[in-house]
Amino acid sequence: MLEDDGRVRKLGSHGVRWRGRDYLGAWMAGQAGRHVRIRHMSHHGHEIGVCDLAGRHLGSAHLADAATPEQLDELRRTRTVRARRLREEAKKAEALRRRRFAPATTHTRADPVFQAASDMLSAFYPSGTHEDAVPNPAGSGQTTRWCPAEWCNSDLRIAPGQGADRGGRTQTLLTVFQQ
Repeated sequence: MLEDDGRVRKLGSHGVRWRGRDYLGAWMAGQAGRHVRIRHMSHHGHEIGVCDLAGRHLGSAHLADAATPEQLDELRRTRTVRARRLREEAKKAEALRRRRFAPATTHTRADPVFQAASDMLSAFYPSGTHEDAVPNPAGSGQTTRWCPAEWCNSDLRIAPGQGADRGGRTQTLLTVFQQ
């Protein structure tokens, strides 16, 4: 019959410590920091059972000082496999990061503020002008127009109460490049 130690212990890089001695198992590789409980048989200090806090058996642990060469080899193999897997995952993450945050090496043409908004305005006002159109004081072929707020992206909307009220609808100022 296994007896519960009654204390919550934490796995470390050298296994779990109980009664002043370290116990380890191959399954513990990469589990450092996990909280566990110890179950043991009276008068059998060479092997203990390790359970999670819910009482599920995680695996056995053997006294580190008295571990057999096979147990130590299994632990080394497990650690090597885990280290290899972590290196591969780190390489993949680095490749993804390089692709995701790659610098833009070529410049792109500056589009009108939003091509869709420009097309809608052109369709709505085919002549390119409207009674609300105001020439841009800076010149450069731009015209400032009032457009319905639902046509504009939320980034272009001005604060509530600052838009012009045209026929009962709040409208937003939009600058469109004329080509």
